[in-house]
Amino acid sequence: MRFIGPADQDKIRSRFERDLVGQVNLVLFVQPPTGLYIPGREESQTGKQARALMQELTELSDKIVLEVHNPLAEPEVAQAYGIERNPALVIEGAIGKKGLVRFYGLPSGYEFSTLLEDIVDVSRGTTRLSEAAKQAAAALPGPLHLQVFVTPT
Repeated sequence: MRFIGPADQDKIRSRFERDLVGQVNLVLFVQPPTGLYIPGREESQTGKQARALMQELTELSDKIVLEVHNPLAEPEVAQAYGIERNPALVIEGAIGKKGLVRFYGLPSGYEFSTLLEDIVDVSRGTTRLSEAAKQAAAALPGPLHLQVFVTPT
């Protein structure tokens, strides 16, 4: 089963051709299936879906590269990206290493459009935030840990 239908693939491919500037790394953290049932160690259905969706996105542009890591087998990589649970997706740009966006779970439904916007923004190394918003963020006294929670209801 594919997540992105042919018509949407064409639209996304065109958008990526038009808007992607630099390479974007999709760094996905999922636990692979082991063939042995160990509670808490099997790849969840969400993990399988996240892997499939990210593979579909990489097929739409040669500027998108997918890396898949097992957070249990590679805890140092997960720690370097600040990954605390999985599945997790990190969107990382190559332009001055600006931009680092993390998604936990499956960015589908309404979150899919946010995922596409984030890929474009990270590729460009900038956002479409207003100048006032950028100035307000720059004036913060230190690092900001912002979390947005979304439910499919």
